[in-house]
Amino acid sequence: MRRRLLLPAFALALLAGCSSGPPRDPVLGEAFVGPATLQIRQELTARAALVATAKHGDRLALIGRRRGFYRVRTSGDAEGWVDGRQLLAPENMTDLKNLAERAASSPSQGRASVFEALNVHNLPNRQSPSFFQIRHDQQVEVVAHERAPRVPFVAPDFLKTEALPAVTKKSRKKVQPAVAPPPAGRPPAVPANWLDLSGNPDGFVPEQGEKIDKDEPKPQPPAIPMDDWTLIRSKEGQAGWVLARMLLMAIPDEVAQYAERARITAYFNIGKVNDHGVDKPVWMWASLAQRGVPFEFDSLRIFIWNIRRHRYETSFIERGMKGYLPIALNGSPASSFRVIVEEKDGKLVEREYSINNFRARVVARHEAELPAQWNTVTKSATGAKPVKAPEKSWKDTAKGLYEDVKKRIKR
Repeated sequence: MRRRLLLPAFALALLAGCSSGPPRDPVLGEAFVGPATLQIRQELTARAALVATAKHGDRLALIGRRRGFYRVRTSGDAEGWVDGRQLLAPENMTDLKNLAERAASSPSQGRASVFEALNVHNLPNRQSPSFFQIRHDQQVEVVAHERAPRVPFVAPDFLKTEALPAVTKKSRKKVQPAVAPPPAGRPPAVPANWLDLSGNPDGFVPEQGEKIDKDEPKPQPPAIPMDDWTLIRSKEGQAGWVLARMLLMAIPDEVAQYAERARITAYFNIGKVNDHGVDKPVWMWASLAQRGVPFEFDSLRIFIWNIRRHRYETSFIERGMKGYLPIALNGSPASSFRVIVEEKDGKLVEREYSINNFRARVVARHEAELPAQWNTVTKSATGAKPVKAPEKSWKDTAKGLYEDVKKRIKR
């Protein structure tokens, strides 16, 4: 029994004498790298030495915080500082995975390219982490469109501190002075020009809650600007958000020239026409000419190749719509398609169009609901409880010290 008690004490003493550095800070929580690459620096300065570079999805242990910056420790025991806006909570990683799985099962609304490298964000926010880029020679699939307010990005509070208990102030007994204070004097008289001083020289006294100047317009709060975002899917299976105006739909220029400044939100190849041995695709697109509207297209159009004039011409067009993506095609080549549209009476219906000789007509209408929103989260990361370091018993500590001593002696 005495030997068992002396062994941990001997290990502690030997380790204290062999320790070559200060004790490590305890782990307070965990986070994941948000951008494609994240530089970890030794201090909170722009010119501080680079400690390590982490990749998207790498787990980091949080060991400190200073305002919006966190001191982290990598899996390779490198410690340094990073910006908290570049980190993701475990809930954010779950949301990103669910987004990719849902986008993989959704129909493509066409392909798009970019003029130069474009950042892809995990949320429809310009300041949210960008976890990969679209290269200028790369095409991605368009899945959905959404409008989001242009607001500052708020990073999750990974080390949320619990509120301190309210401090109750002890009431003190009032001490009566030995000599009573003198009585209060007479109040000053009302000045003769009190109407001029009041700003109402006419003497009109408004009722409670009534304004004197009824013609004065009530100030309106400033409107929050909105951005149009597009959900894209890469060939590797990644899904994220990009600004819609930065994408170029990959429809041929001989068809895109008829857009007339409208934004093409979706396009499809629904068939082909043979022109003296050369197959020319038949295109259908959905476009949006308006700005700042809640729907996603206001026009449907089909382009067919004219064999005699050797150019694309319109075979079907419908304007003044309030349509919502996605558009679902049936068959290859397409024999029909379905789309959700808001009718003139305000009801949402799913129209089914039949395609005959590359002309479309409505053959059925069914009641419908708006597609589910894409920008959703399963759990708010800001409400996550702080992760505490696991408590170890003295037996585990002694065992760990004993193994460490053995390695040091062997080395």
